[in-house]
Amino acid sequence: MKTVEATNAATQKKQGWFAGEMRKLKKNKFLFFLMIPGLVYYIIFHYVPIYGLLIAFKDYKPTLGVFGSPWASNFGLGHFIRFIQTPDMLNYVWNTIALSVLHIVWLFPLAILLALFINELNSLFFKKLVQTISYLPHFVSVAAIAGMLTLFLSSQGTLASAGDFANEGLLNQFLLKLGIIDQGISFLDEVNCFRTIYIASDVWQGIGWSAIVYIAALSGVDQELYEAATIDGASRVQKMWHISVQLIKPTIVILLVMQIGKIMSLGSDKALLLQREVTYQKSQILSTYVYNLGIGKGEFDYSTAVGLFNSIINLLLVIGANFVSKKLTETSLW
Repeated sequence: MKTVEATNAATQKKQGWFAGEMRKLKKNKFLFFLMIPGLVYYIIFHYVPIYGLLIAFKDYKPTLGVFGSPWASNFGLGHFIRFIQTPDMLNYVWNTIALSVLHIVWLFPLAILLALFINELNSLFFKKLVQTISYLPHFVSVAAIAGMLTLFLSSQGTLASAGDFANEGLLNQFLLKLGIIDQGISFLDEVNCFRTIYIASDVWQGIGWSAIVYIAALSGVDQELYEAATIDGASRVQKMWHISVQLIKPTIVILLVMQIGKIMSLGSDKALLLQREVTYQKSQILSTYVYNLGIGKGEFDYSTAVGLFNSIINLLLVIGANFVSKKLTETSLW
């Protein structure tokens, strides 16, 4: 008897839950309609192509298709073993990590500082003007930025004594006229300049856009907290540190965890455009390596294996960063 009653109670509970969810769906149907385009995008471009990962475990032949191609050697792990045994593998991984870490070290705190300084501006017009100017470079294409960098940093090796610097890049013209250098320098061909150029252009292009999230978080801070701190004699710096930073700390932690999870996902576009044969030692990263093999040489199976290896490392980094964040700050993605 008790068993029957318990079963009926569980059934009623499920029916009540289902009815409640249907009421929510009916009430918020237009919001769910707004989700459809994004949902369709992710299904088509992020979930449907997952079956293509099988290529990483096969000796892929386009004429045979994904499922018809034979499995790779060593139980399907042949391409992964080949990548691990590649002599320059550690160099590619190190270049990727170095650029990603430098990107985080420079762009992440500078974006927070920019948001804090914009938040301290009293003039609403000036605040909007600074914010707009700072994030406009985000909309400049990578190809255009690479062209600008070539224009600024190129050199024909003109001697300062010649006095004609018309063919030199803008930076070389400036340095030659000041007498700082005697001959033009092709900065894009200097292997030790690649990372500096890459990160500096990243900061210029992304600092304003990255600051938007923090500006939005700061806009929700209760102004009475600042007023109370002012009455207590707190300076602007103290208010920024003890109020602004502390209240947006969860946002900072979440975004930092997400950035750490993308360390191995550095895009190939800018690196390819700025890459020179003489700078391969520091400019060849995993994404450019995959591009050169997959698109350049048609080794789709091997390049897919390298990309999958990359994604697994990123997943482990996200899980590790989230675990550490949860232990230290009690803020995490899940």
